[in-house]
Amino acid sequence: MRILVIGRGFVAQSVIRHLTEAGHAVRVLVPAGEAAGIIPTGVSVDAVVASAHDVRGIRAALVGIDAAIFIPGPVVPPADADLLKPIQAARALAEAAADAELPHILHLSTLGAEPGSAYPFAKTAGVAEVTLKRSGVPLTILRTGIPFGKNDNFTTAIARLLSATPILPLPKGGATTLHPIWVEDLAAAMALSVETPPLTGQKTLEIGGAEHLTLREIVETVAAAAGKKRPILNVSFVTARRLTNAALRFRPDLPLSPHWLDYLAADRTAPVDTLPREFGLLPERLGGKVKAWITRS
Repeated sequence: MRILVIGRGFVAQSVIRHLTEAGHAVRVLVPAGEAAGIIPTGVSVDAVVASAHDVRGIRAALVGIDAAIFIPGPVVPPADADLLKPIQAARALAEAAADAELPHILHLSTLGAEPGSAYPFAKTAGVAEVTLKRSGVPLTILRTGIPFGKNDNFTTAIARLLSATPILPLPKGGATTLHPIWVEDLAAAMALSVETPPLTGQKTLEIGGAEHLTLREIVETVAAAAGKKRPILNVSFVTARRLTNAALRFRPDLPLSPHWLDYLAADRTAPVDTLPREFGLLPERLGGKVKAWITRS
């Protein structure tokens, strides 16, 4: 297949590797001057220089393409993220794909995506989904749990916070249940999904890894891998938000974001059997992988 990938970050890079290893011809949309952060090292792809918001550029990139994969950004955006950009990119792709009569779009979304959500990150993801649905192009949506892996903004962020503080405040003491998924399992599922357009025109799957884990369990797993066990302080979400805002004023380099607090305000889980049932994949556990990229000190 000939596949266009629109996205960036460690998830997009893993997806591109999986697609090329599977023998697909991969074209990647690359904004000017940003190839190093999008195309993985040692992988041969066809790069098209255009912005993800440029309808004409995307329309040109879609010539001869069988499917497009849209990865709008991290599941939980950073504090300084422009939340309108994923919606604008979805609108541009929807228009270009409809014009090109594209056979299939695969969109990576997030658990909790909902246009009417009170949480900005989830509202943004929900609006992007609706925008793509209105294109009329056959659409597969994968709502995923938090991806983890080398260069992620999840386990590595936790490790950095553990290094920056002698005590770690967690909202509700870290009781929120999450569904982390290894990036290679996620990329494998996406590579399989893009090959099969939905029979009814649109399909939505919620996916995660091998286990549901509380935030506290995740932090303790990363702390053990890093050799940086810290006392955990149980704080309210109001206090956590105040601490986050104060920390970002004094240390804007810290991997903190108010959007993380929104994500942690509710459990974010999918059925644990989705990957085996839908894709024949046996997902990896967090504890079995995290030591590969978390430096012990």
